Amino acid sequence: MSIEFLSFQDMAKNQNENKGVFARFYDKSVKTGNIRKNGLPEFENKLYVEIRIKDERDVFDQPATKEHINRFVGEYNRYLSEKKEIGSGTPLNNFAFLSAEQIESCKFRNIFSVEALAALDDEKAKELDLNMEKKLAADFLKASKNNQVIFENMKKERKYLEEIRALKEEIERLKTNAGK
Repeated sequence: MSIEFLSFQDMAKNQNENKGVFARFYDKSVKTGNIRKNGLPEFENKLYVEIRIKDERDVFDQPATKEHINRFVGEYNRYLSEKKEIGSGTPLNNFAFLSAEQIESCKFRNIFSVEALAALDDEKAKELDLNMEKKLAADFLKASKNNQVIFENMKKERKYLEEIRALKEEIERLKTNAGK
């Protein structure tokens, strides 16, 4: 069984228990209390959970515990899916061609990266009503490939310019030493 199906099963099982309660797991950077050698504070990522209750204004934002993970299994699995997918691709939040609404729609459908969006087969994109978003992502990735070649050439050019500068300095040094 896929993670998506297991997540769906867990959400359905816990839906009655958590009726009107919504959770979102995320990573938060927090100070460790340690200071680095350069005098700057040290940070680390911690798993946090944001809990909202229907018709309430309060938001409970706190470090996630095993109890939170066990209570909100579906939401935690969504967090893990997003983290795994983003680790191997470009996060949708960094994709300027999608609106916040389109990004949330993709995330709701367990699509978290530009690469995953572009890789949807046409039938699945049509089924999820993501045809336009899929095309934008595919066009972006196609253009990005060309940019990668440009960036690699820029790196080579910088390397060559640095070598030329070093050689010119060596020539000047040799001229100075020859004149003595």
